[in-house]
Amino acid sequence: MASKVAVAGSVNGKLLGFFAKLAGLQAKQKFAFVIVAGDLFADQDSTSEAEKYEVKKLMKGEIPVPVTTYFALGRRELPEGVITHLKEHDGELCPNLFALGRKGRVKTSEGFTIVAVGGAHSDGEVANHPYAAVYTNKDANSAKGYNDADILITSEWPSAVRYASAAGRDIKPATSADTIAELCTALKPRYHFSTSDQYYEREPFFHASDPPRPITRFISLAEFGNMEKKKWMSAFSFEPSASPPTEMPEGTTASPFTQGKKRRLESQAESFNTHRFANGNGGDHQGGRGGKRMRRAPPKPTECYFCLSFNQDAAHMITAIGEQVYLTTSKGPLPLKDTYPELGFPGHVLIIPVDHAPTLSAFSDETRDGVTSEMIAMKDGLQKMVASKSRNADGHARLGAVTWEISKSSGVHLQWQFLPIAASMIQSGVIEAAFVAEAENSEYPTKFLSATAEIAEAEKYDYFKVMIWSEGLRKDILLPLDQSFRFDLQFGRRVMGKLLGLEPRTHWKDCPQSKAEEEADAEIMKEAFKEFDPSMAGAA
Repeated sequence: MASKVAVAGSVNGKLLGFFAKLAGLQAKQKFAFVIVAGDLFADQDSTSEAEKYEVKKLMKGEIPVPVTTYFALGRRELPEGVITHLKEHDGELCPNLFALGRKGRVKTSEGFTIVAVGGAHSDGEVANHPYAAVYTNKDANSAKGYNDADILITSEWPSAVRYASAAGRDIKPATSADTIAELCTALKPRYHFSTSDQYYEREPFFHASDPPRPITRFISLAEFGNMEKKKWMSAFSFEPSASPPTEMPEGTTASPFTQGKKRRLESQAESFNTHRFANGNGGDHQGGRGGKRMRRAPPKPTECYFCLSFNQDAAHMITAIGEQVYLTTSKGPLPLKDTYPELGFPGHVLIIPVDHAPTLSAFSDETRDGVTSEMIAMKDGLQKMVASKSRNADGHARLGAVTWEISKSSGVHLQWQFLPIAASMIQSGVIEAAFVAEAENSEYPTKFLSATAEIAEAEKYDYFKVMIWSEGLRKDILLPLDQSFRFDLQFGRRVMGKLLGLEPRTHWKDCPQSKAEEEADAEIMKEAFKEFDPSMAGAA
């Protein structure tokens, strides 16, 4: 049975006002219980006499607490009298008011599991009692042993929580910690609450596991009674220990915490030319004594694995051939076969010019426009295909697509990589935000451009381009490339892998298929694409 629950931000000593407000809300809302996620009491170094008096009244039960309320430890020390009282009364401060402590787990009478880790992070020793406003890595790691939680309360934000999020990019947490991110990943709570001086709610994110995947909503609440009237309380209804939803809520992203260790860019670049469908475009590698950077000569057309006339080893994966462009399913596709069941195959497709050239600008004046137009037509056909195959009963397409291009004059053979993605993630701005955030995290010195004029100018040089599409929305963003930094050839795939919760499949070599599986995927795509193929007469 669903229960209504409320979580509040820091109260900061405004005890009379807070519990009076809570009494009014409780009369209307009938909460099962309430949690104060931040500091209940004021800073002890600047507490007024009036605030000290309110603390004493609260401890005597003279300030009514209208509903069972749990208060977490924020980043401030509790008053000494409060600590003494909690120790003597097993965590109960007064009727209906209980402390969650530095680290603890509570099972409510309704069956909800609350886990809390509070206080400021410390690398040293802490006071030997459960109400010290400080926690260590040991505390956070041992809390992982609780295994699960309906609600997680932490005084600090999990690090990287804003990765791949379009929400509140200008809002900064007071503090954040890797240990809290790891705890959230281990417990997979349905709600994770913290506090800051502003309200922040991230898009829901799913954790890596077998479907249905657990989903977490991270919310940081503002202070009670703040002058800017930022949201200080969040109320919601849900059932304890309910199974994850079978359908992802709109705007859901992959977990921002599963970034893992970056592969060495040098090994990625070197491995690129080892296979025709290595999903990149570049010619640098590390070699020579002491790892000195060397420049590999780009392969000639007779040596290029993307040239139809040279290597026929993967001809069984080709799905369409136009006058100047062909399509192929990807070797080692990023999505799984069941990622998009409506398509029947992983959906990862390469759009490749027949003629050998590293960039569009490298084509002759006579052929450049034709190649560009046909690549765009193939991409449009693929977009129509995924929209058609994913259309809901209400007529809306569940899927959109992201296409990316690495254009480097030192590259090998131009290609565009096409990948379906949930249309809701495109329309919410999550896709663009993810690429921008990953470039920032990689410390690339250049920034993504989005203005049409800026993109047109930047396309005269080396670049990485992302073409984002869903029905009713299209946006291109471009990252200029230059010799001042080494660009990861798997960058596009890395970002999309994180968004899909498939980060272990970031590199194509980690996603092997048998020849029979490759042939089957190609045949399914041929059939699906047939009516949208611009190279066929009567194509839509």
